[in-house]
Amino acid sequence: MEKPTRIRAERVAELLRRYMWARCRCVDGEATGEALSELTSRVQWGPCEFDGVRVELHLEPPIVCDHNQPEFFSAIIERDDTAMLRLNDLDCWRNYVHCNGPMPKDRGLRLQPIVRGADRHNDERIDVV
Repeated sequence: MEKPTRIRAERVAELLRRYMWARCRCVDGEATGEALSELTSRVQWGPCEFDGVRVELHLEPPIVCDHNQPEFFSAIIERDDTAMLRLNDLDCWRNYVHCNGPMPKDRGLRLQPIVRGADRHNDERIDVV
């Protein structure tokens, strides 16, 4: 394997790892548990997929799709500001993934609190079918 291809594979593997961590923190999914050297080896031998994330070494961007989280892919990789309007700190997450910036402390999505049975008020109606 020639050195430029190995260097490119290492960079793509690092990008993939940051993307998977960001996706895990923001919208759920699995962060890759493989060592960076294992990711690099898998990436350099051709197109591959990690938890629905397709990677192709010689394309730009090398992460070409995310079957499980297409909106997150559009927001982060394709830099589509309208893809995930509920994602907090979008620019910070993009900086983390693309430029190896610091990982934002925020979990990502602004979610509405879940109303549990104990949190309901007596005057709220519950229809049971």
